[in-house]
Amino acid sequence: MSSNTIDRISPAPAPAHVGQATAIEQSRAVAEVQAAVVVAQQRPRNIEAAKIEMRLSCTRQRLAEKAFYAFPRAGETVSGASVYLARELARVWGNIQYGIHELRRNDAEGYSEMQAWAWDLQTTTRTASTFVVPHKRDTKKGVKLLTDLRDVYENNANAGARRVRECIFAVLPPWFTAEAEELCNST
Repeated sequence: MSSNTIDRISPAPAPAHVGQATAIEQSRAVAEVQAAVVVAQQRPRNIEAAKIEMRLSCTRQRLAEKAFYAFPRAGETVSGASVYLARELARVWGNIQYGIHELRRNDAEGYSEMQAWAWDLQTTTRTASTFVVPHKRDTKKGVKLLTDLRDVYENNANAGARRVRECIFAVLPPWFTAEAEELCNST
């Protein structure tokens, strides 16, 4: 893309009117993000302390029992590290934020647009995944459309948890995750 092309790209149009509460919330959110990055960089993680805490956590039976998922699919078993392990590793590694947002829900068409993300505030490494979740569930009797608000929420949360797990693992060092998995398997 040439510099002339960049000069011609216009920013997205702003809303004609932003209420005072919205403006205050936007300012608060920006300040919160800036403060989190500054604190993370001023108080860097202690990698040795994180390894010790990870090793301690992964030798606990309660975490080890939830550290992996497994389910049958097409005559085989699909398995891997769970969102529970990902969240615990993010906690002990430190200076990481992660989450799931429902960006848009279209009940008439039966889907939600979602985003999962994880951000290492210290290194400023960030990953995000935007995806569509149909308001449907596969059952042994075929596809069931979801119309109950609780069913839609749980379906979205389940799909989001899988994506946020992958986002967390994307910002953690692979050696840290691998050692945690080995310890949980041993436990």
